[in-house]
Amino acid sequence: MLRRVPFEKIENFRDLGGYSAAYGETSFGVVYRSGTLADATPSDLDRMASLGIKSIIDIRSDNEKKTKPDKTKTDKRFTEYELSVNGNGRVPVSRFDQEASYIEMLEEPSQARNIFLTLAHCEKPCVIHCSAGKDRTGVFCFILQLANGVPFHDANADYLLSFPYLTRLTRETRRNYPNFPEPVLTPSITFWKRVMAKFNKRWGKIDDYFNSIGINEDDCVLLENLLGIQEKSCGAVVFHGNDILVEHMRQGHYSLPKGHVEKEDANEEATALREIREETGLEAIILAPERFVIDYSPKPGVAKRVSFYIASSQKAETVCQPSEVAGIYWLAPNDAVRTVSHESDKKIIVWACERKAELGL
Repeated sequence: MLRRVPFEKIENFRDLGGYSAAYGETSFGVVYRSGTLADATPSDLDRMASLGIKSIIDIRSDNEKKTKPDKTKTDKRFTEYELSVNGNGRVPVSRFDQEASYIEMLEEPSQARNIFLTLAHCEKPCVIHCSAGKDRTGVFCFILQLANGVPFHDANADYLLSFPYLTRLTRETRRNYPNFPEPVLTPSITFWKRVMAKFNKRWGKIDDYFNSIGINEDDCVLLENLLGIQEKSCGAVVFHGNDILVEHMRQGHYSLPKGHVEKEDANEEATALREIREETGLEAIILAPERFVIDYSPKPGVAKRVSFYIASSQKAETVCQPSEVAGIYWLAPNDAVRTVSHESDKKIIVWACERKAELGL
């Protein structure tokens, strides 16, 4: 797999896959980092779409977003997230100030939390970028890599790749801004060692830092496995009249019908309907295109997304899938909430009931 992806007008675009990690190796095609997308050509946008990219996380300053908006912003193939970074992309005046600016980007809880949680929960593949894709983007990618167990020297090498991949921007900056601080343009192999010394003194371990900015334990675990294998499942809250279908799984827990996306499935809704049919024998229909999405890590090296829809069955008679399902019950909504084993399933049932009522289904 190629780590650097060449474009006509986008610089410093590359994949975070292929690095040693706590769980083996980071996966390609999950998170990309990049310089600005404001100059992207139509061919560049098509190339991004061909990579399957769904989400764009723009962490440039408000002024940069306003004066040179991403070309992806008006392209319906991508979902754009515009987030801010503490310090607003200020230009450091010295190497020491540059180190301080990196800590500054991480220390404001709400802004840092929003960036990490967007990385965790946006649809993948995603791209995070600033103007150069080196400093603001570099900070959040570096911490994300360390959280996934990427060795420091590999994360540092990835950071240093920005310099040979930014030849045009560096050349134009030196020509147009002769007084631009040279430390910002010149690589230093020991730079991140000094930054992490400050980081460790202030926050300690990466998960301690995540906790300090208000990221809960489940999302910490997700972030620590975010660059691993990506799994996707789909399911539904199935109604028969006002009753809800609950499955007693052979593993012992009570759950809602769901399962992995297969290659033959036309879309996520098709996956949900196939799983309902296989597990219960019911031919259900999807009542609305809306979905409830849960992102979590079920085991080391895996990041999983489960999408739940609202479905309905005219028939009540069911047939258990013998290998997985021990029993199937139609329960009133309150009883269904009490019965399912996982808190996430309880929230899904509440959501489905509320949306069904709001939509008059």
